[in-house]
Parts: sequence; C-alpha cells; structure tokens
Amino acid sequence: MPFIFIFLISLLVVLFAIPSIITVSFRKRLFDDPSESRKVHKRIVPNFGGIAIFTGFLFSCSLFIPAHLLPEANILMAGGLILFMIGLKDDLIGVNPGMKFAAQFLSALIIAMVANIRISDLHGILGIYDMPYYASISLTAIFIVGVVNAFNLIDGIDGLAGSLGIIFSLFYAVLFYNAGELGWSYLSIALTGALIGFLFFNFTPAKIFMGDSGSLLLGFVAAVLSIKFIEVSSLHDVKVSAIHIPNGIALIFSVLIIPIFDTLRVFTLRIIRKTSPFKADSNHLHHRLLFLGMSHIQATLVLSVVNVMFIIMALSLQDMDGTQLISLMALTVLTMNGLLSLHIDRYKKSLLSRETIPTLPVLNKEHIEPAFNKERFAQEVLNKITEN
Repeated sequence: MPFIFIFLISLLVVLFAIPSIITVSFRKRLFDDPSESRKVHKRIVPNFGGIAIFTGFLFSCSLFIPAHLLPEANILMAGGLILFMIGLKDDLIGVNPGMKFAAQFLSALIIAMVANIRISDLHGILGIYDMPYYASISLTAIFIVGVVNAFNLIDGIDGLAGSLGIIFSLFYAVLFYNAGELGWSYLSIALTGALIGFLFFNFTPAKIFMGDSGSLLLGFVAAVLSIKFIEVSSLHDVKVSAIHIPNGIALIFSVLIIPIFDTLRVFTLRIIRKTSPFKADSNHLHHRLLFLGMSHIQATLVLSVVNVMFIIMALSLQDMDGTQLISLMALTVLTMNGLLSLHIDRYKKSLLSRETIPTLPVLNKEHIEPAFNKERFAQEVLNKITEN
C-alpha cells in the first residue's frame, strides 16, 4: 500500500505543478534557447520541469518514508539540493563549467564521506576486491560526477532522459524491495511517479523540458542508487524472480549503459578531433537516430528498448564472471554502434545519389542554369532532415 501512495503523490504533485510552471515561464519569458545550432528544437519551450520533478520527489519521500527505513535520506537530499540549485541557476542565467563541476564533486563527497555510501569493493572486477578508503572515496566521486554528466548530456530530445530514468528507477524499486531495503525501494518508486508525471508534458511536442535542474538531479539519484545497490547486493541474496544476482556491478552497468556509452563515445571523438571534450555538439546517439529520419518518440523508444535488452542480457548471464559479462556487454554495444555508423554512411550515400539535374531549355548564356552542385544539394537535404 505505501508504494501506491508514494507513487501517486509524487505523480500528482508533478501533474499539478507543471501547468503553473509553464504559465509563469511564458509570462516571465523564461525559455530554452532554440537558436543554438546543436538544438533539435526550433520552438520556444520552458525548461524548468526539474522544479516539478524535484518537488514531487522530495514531497513524497518526506511524507511517506520513515527515518528508520532510510537514515541517509537527509544527506541524500542535501546532495541532491546542491545539484538542483546549480542546475536551476544554469537554466536561468548560465553557470561557469568549473562551478558546475565543483558542485558535482561537492555532492559526490557528501554522499561518499558523510552518508558513507561508496564503492568499497569491486567484487573481483579486474581482480579488485576491497579498496583502501581514499581510493574508494575517489572512485565514488568520479562515478557520481560521471553519471551526473552522462544524464545531463543524454537529455537532448523529447522523452529520452525521462524514459531512461523511469527504467532505472522502476528496476531499482524492484531490486531493493527484493533485498528487503524498503526505504530505498520507496525512494525509487517516488522518482518513478515524478518522471511519469513529467513525461505527460515532455513527449512530442514537448510543452516543457526538465532542464539542467532535472537532468543533474536525475543523474545524481541514478548514481547513488547504483552505488547503494552494489553494497546491498554483497550483503543480501538479491533475486529477480528466480534469478540470483551475484554480479551487482555488471547489472548496474547494463542499467546505465546508454548514457555512459554515449558520454564516453562523444568525449572520445571530441578528443580525437582535438576539440574540448566539454564542447557541445550534435553527435550524440539520439542525434544520429534523428539524422536517419526518426521522430523524437521513435528515437526515444529505440534507445529505451536497447537499454531494457541490456538489462535482460545482464540478468540472463549472471552465472558469468563479472569482468567477462561487462566485457561482453561493452563489445555488444560497440558492435551495435558500428552497425549504426555503417547504416548512416549508406544513408548519406543514398542522399547523394538522389540528385536530379534540371533540364530547362537553353536560350542563350544568360538563361543557362548554374552547374548542379552535388555537395550543396546533399547538405541542404541533411539540414532539412535535421530541422524536422
């Protein structure tokens, strides 16, 4: 019964809050800037959905989760509040990247050192088991900052970040419930309700975006839940149906594989091209799917289904060694990315082959049509696809 109340309260708070946020945003002319070249949206849309998500999530957790079930709740909310506030400031007036990273590391250190939620044991991954305290703190901080930025970067099209958030939060709700960790399960289902409420307004055509205040918070909660599950899986006999889960780290890799792979991929390509890895571009996975002519909903559905497939893969292969399972999933996602690249190359060639040379009658030199420019034609077609 508490699950239903937590879910519904979180959902209803978001559903009631967002229309007011949209109204105020239009009255005060607070919008996401569609003029940036990397933006796939060409309409004026408020980007303060994170306010509703955070409010619904916080209200539901505060109302229904007893302190004895989640003693780390206050510390968790303090870390999340830092990222929510820095994200909100970025949505309003912009924030220096250095300040943004400082806030992320501060939140990560609060979780690792104050809440003592940290990666202390890799359970044999790469032959590593127990870790020294400061190595554990460092790895935890890097992981949290990495996942926070991964969700911030994946939030590029309607519904994508919210859908991936629903997948991980609902899955963790089940895992923590099966492990007897009701407090963490309640927290996960509260986030699920908030995100479902948000998606009512975020699917194409989006009426609101979650903004940095939402995506930073979403990545933060995803990272903390993942670290906590690593700890829980080593202490409890966690099962999904009849499947025993000895490889907790491999399982969270499958849960976060889309945002993590996308971030590693674009950072690597930017470094190879000798540009800043933090310079925004239009080369994310969702941009590539849009280039192929998919709609926002189609691209979101494809990436969400792939995410679920990797989770099923990790659950089905829990008997494998953890390092081998992670390696297999990494090889699989690299292969899928390679096939996508081949398909995009073929698509580009097909666009270049669709040229039609005009055959107007030639009267004299003044009436001769200019030579057909194949490259210009292809670029115009590609620009049109990107705009749509």
